[in-house]
Amino acid sequence: MIIIQKFGGTSVGSKQRIKFLKNIIKKYKNLKIKTVMILSAMSGETSKMVFLARYFFYKKIKELDCLLCVGEQVSVSLFSILLNSINIESKPLTSVQIGLLTNNDYNNARIICIKNFLLIVKNLRKNKIPVLAGFQGVTKSGNFTTLGRGGSDTTAVVIALYLKAKECQIYSDVESVFFSDPRICRNIKMDFASFETMLELSSLGSKILFVRCVEIARKYNVNIRVLSSFLKNKGTLISNKRKFSNSMERVLISGITHSNNEVKITVKNIPNTYGISSKILGPLISNNITIDMVVHNSIIGEKKTNFTFLIENKFIKKTIYLLNRHILLKIGGKIEYVNHITKISVVGIGVRTHNNIIEKILFCTSKLKVNIILISTSETKISILIKNSNTILIIRELYTIFNQNSMFRRNGRVA
Repeated sequence: MIIIQKFGGTSVGSKQRIKFLKNIIKKYKNLKIKTVMILSAMSGETSKMVFLARYFFYKKIKELDCLLCVGEQVSVSLFSILLNSINIESKPLTSVQIGLLTNNDYNNARIICIKNFLLIVKNLRKNKIPVLAGFQGVTKSGNFTTLGRGGSDTTAVVIALYLKAKECQIYSDVESVFFSDPRICRNIKMDFASFETMLELSSLGSKILFVRCVEIARKYNVNIRVLSSFLKNKGTLISNKRKFSNSMERVLISGITHSNNEVKITVKNIPNTYGISSKILGPLISNNITIDMVVHNSIIGEKKTNFTFLIENKFIKKTIYLLNRHILLKIGGKIEYVNHITKISVVGIGVRTHNNIIEKILFCTSKLKVNIILISTSETKISILIKNSNTILIIRELYTIFNQNSMFRRNGRVA
């Protein structure tokens, strides 16, 4: 049996924390379970390297990716030295050695294949623990690439797929997946989450797992378990198995998420003609800018219209540049944007068709005298846009309301 274990930046953030991980490795070694380790860079190291690159006015992302790959190589080297010092044979391996090929999309590369994964198998057969560098890949031409946010999680899931591992364990400083942010309110831990639920939670602001790794796990049925590096518990299993409630059509909420790095863009006084949506959003989508909560205020008979949507804060400069170039300079109009806002989402299958959910959300905002900027609904989520200053109040109140009405999908226990 093979288990993949991925340790994040906080888990390898210092010499003491790296030493602490040897206890986890010894446990599985004693159980005669073969393990493969995926490591991130030590916490803070990637940020330091980006800062250095900015000091030297880097312009090419290709060279930046080469620099950022260093952090993971430091982690795997140090941990392999530690394991060998306590008589546990290990082998540090980089993306070049295992042939983890990616496309040429530097800073956010996509994995094509693992050309030399049999090298990992050979080390396992020799009872050595392969210690792999996460987050990094290499192009066909031999250039280093990085996989973007959550890249080490993505590496771990892909390795689990190739080795047909029983599960892919993701270790961090968080002990499990919660129904809402545990930093805001003490709440229920989830023992189990389906791939669909985790995809929604990840895409809407939950920072436990990133969307890409969950997408791959769902596509190829790779079990993921979220665990703490510092606490002994079962964590949260993310799998495709189903659990049923006592009432078949009773709505159950899978979680409350929030994202506070949103910017609301409004393009005002533009011609109300066919194809205007494509003209506005087309250039943004082709430049990999993620768009959400689109509102087109088109009024029949009116010659002008307004167009509103959300983007992530990191895309603000690029978005305004593209809108000026492709819209304002050609057909006129005006751009307005609002930042310091938060998108709060209530996630669950069928939430849109159960009126008591949106009724409770509206009651919550009314009770706390919080103005809703935008609302969007789908079969799996209801999202509201509010000012950042009201985020904690709304999440705590929503959690209290839904918990009192027993609307959470309870596969966990009260923390």
